[in-house]
Amino acid sequence: MTTAPDRIDAIEWERPPLVERRGDAELERWARAEGLPYRVVACFTGSPWVARAAGRLARKDLRDLDWRVADLAVVVVSRDNACRNCYAGSRLFLRIAGLDNAEIDRLEGGLLLAGEDAALGLALDFARRVSRANPPPSDADVKALREVGYSDAELKELACVAASFVMVNRLTTFVALRPEGLERAGRTRLLALVRPFLRARALRLYHRRHGEVRLDAEEKEGPFADIVCALDGLPAGRKLRAILDDAFAPTSLPQRTKALVFAVVARALGCARSEAEAFRLLDAAGISPAQGEEILAHLESPALEPLEAAILPFVRETVWYQPAPIQRRAREVKAELDDEQFMELVGLSALGNAVCRLCLVLGQLA
Repeated sequence: MTTAPDRIDAIEWERPPLVERRGDAELERWARAEGLPYRVVACFTGSPWVARAAGRLARKDLRDLDWRVADLAVVVVSRDNACRNCYAGSRLFLRIAGLDNAEIDRLEGGLLLAGEDAALGLALDFARRVSRANPPPSDADVKALREVGYSDAELKELACVAASFVMVNRLTTFVALRPEGLERAGRTRLLALVRPFLRARALRLYHRRHGEVRLDAEEKEGPFADIVCALDGLPAGRKLRAILDDAFAPTSLPQRTKALVFAVVARALGCARSEAEAFRLLDAAGISPAQGEEILAHLESPALEPLEAAILPFVRETVWYQPAPIQRRAREVKAELDDEQFMELVGLSALGNAVCRLCLVLGQLA
């Protein structure tokens, strides 16, 4: 299980990072056209679909959920996953938006026991439970949130925000991106002076409000369509469809390998719906149910390709982890792959963790 110390900036972190930010003119044009933060995209250009997913998930596209709830959910999920980059970045965003450190500490720390903050406390605990999935939010948790006024649409959006940063936290942690710059920026005394100049740009990049977003017919098909369709009407549905289609398009890793990544994560989390979909994709890629069961039971099988046998134990370790050990394991696995395959593996493991955790929750919000 991932745990964070009292001071997350003191957590052990590997050096040097496994990837470096680098420019990519095509991805930069795409990010600018989409109004997305290229500085996030540039961290993952080793795999274009992973880079696009990171950019899409960095921005919160919401219909109903309150911004404060969404922004604080990112802080608590990032802390829960011990992601120094995302935690420092999300706190910095709240500072730019106008909160001071004492207020963020109070809200983040669960000191929300009375009055209007009680509802916020329940929401942040729900986000943590989505992230941990050990256990995931229960029917009683959902009922309590409904009783304090959250609609099912708001809870779906909250689950999507938490799941989005389950993925983003893993992307940045597994490749050990340097966190020190963001950590220093959050502590600088000059922030109050420059905040008025940064606020409009930050909100424009990381917040976008939408009306109802209905899926087109073709968006209701494809890998993990039932999860996407459960989000129909919300901007998160279209975003997730785009990310999944990108991930399962032909790239450096075979379709069967991608399906195996999702199957391993689904089995570890006990998500029967996600596992069934992964088995459907495996069957289409030529792996029988019996072979799939053998692989998931032992993470080895004569049916596996050498590359798959090398990476599946790492995928299992991504479900719950400590940062420095998983970073060291990622460095070992990286030596077995080319740069694009490694970045894809990181992206698929992170996406599988996000999708399977989301699936565990959406069944309660049908």
